[in-house]
Amino acid sequence: MNGIPLAPRPLDALVERHGGELQNGARGVVRRLVPIGSAGAGDLAPLLAPRYVDDAVRAAARGAFLLVDASLEAPEVRTLPAWVHPFAAWALAELLDSGDAPAEDPSTGDGCRIGPNVVLMPRVRIGARVTIGPGAIIGAAGFGFAPGPDGRVREIPQLGGVVIEDDVFIGAGCTIASGTITPTILRRGVKLDAQVHVGHNCDVGEGTVIAAQSGLAGSVVVGKGVMMGGQVGIADHLRIGDGARIAAKSGVIGDVAAGATVAGYPAVERVRWLRGLAELYRLIGRRPSSVPPNSSAAIATPTSSFPPPAKAPSIHPAAIIRRTAPPPPVEDKEE
Repeated sequence: MNGIPLAPRPLDALVERHGGELQNGARGVVRRLVPIGSAGAGDLAPLLAPRYVDDAVRAAARGAFLLVDASLEAPEVRTLPAWVHPFAAWALAELLDSGDAPAEDPSTGDGCRIGPNVVLMPRVRIGARVTIGPGAIIGAAGFGFAPGPDGRVREIPQLGGVVIEDDVFIGAGCTIASGTITPTILRRGVKLDAQVHVGHNCDVGEGTVIAAQSGLAGSVVVGKGVMMGGQVGIADHLRIGDGARIAAKSGVIGDVAAGATVAGYPAVERVRWLRGLAELYRLIGRRPSSVPPNSSAAIATPTSSFPPPAKAPSIHPAAIIRRTAPPPPVEDKEE
């Protein structure tokens, strides 16, 4: 599914109903909500983050309409024909309320193994030979909320569903969130350890392996053959290049180049992170003590109202017997 169909409506009618304004002569009939990277004529594509401005320019050249958040200040945005709204994410949620996205039953391919207590939500499509561990939840609503003109925060409907391609392994307790207007995708051969979370609109590339308790925020694009250690966190809207390696417990807050190996928080090249740690420890080692040894300014030991602990009984070393040692011989006593 590429986008959410809408009942055909003129763009100016949407503005009249939901607010905002049209700029640079934007006009036409909207028929579908589509991500900005693939939107064409008759499609309405949301532009909510600055990193997608170039995609917006190309979408407009293909004849797409743009729903632009008024907070974006890129000069290219001001020249595009668009529907500009101070609460664009809220306006998108309002349109999704009337989207034509039937809650189709989940489907599975041949040879799948589904563990106990797995939950498959509507709009989930699973390929062949997929293994899903106990307690996994596939297709629950992604975490998306938007403030409106009245100050109240509303949920953004997540109607895109989930697509899991062939030969994917999903460990116990994993959660794969539904996409907003297109599916969250796990491509062929992806392997997820237990308790991995994949946020809405993510696209995890073929053959990628992610260890336990890692989390991908919304709209992360992961390339082919990526390897992530345990407890890795990836911030939203990032791109991880093909073949990248991310060390355990890394916090990734920027794009990772193809083939790179990163570690730490914020994640940087692994060698740079190790050198930084070594330098930090050297600096700590050189730091002079604030209290000279044997100084009268030494901090006094605080008193306690609790009684001192009882003195442990002394034990002669000969009385200690290792568990692996044979028991001492028992001497016969003459009567």
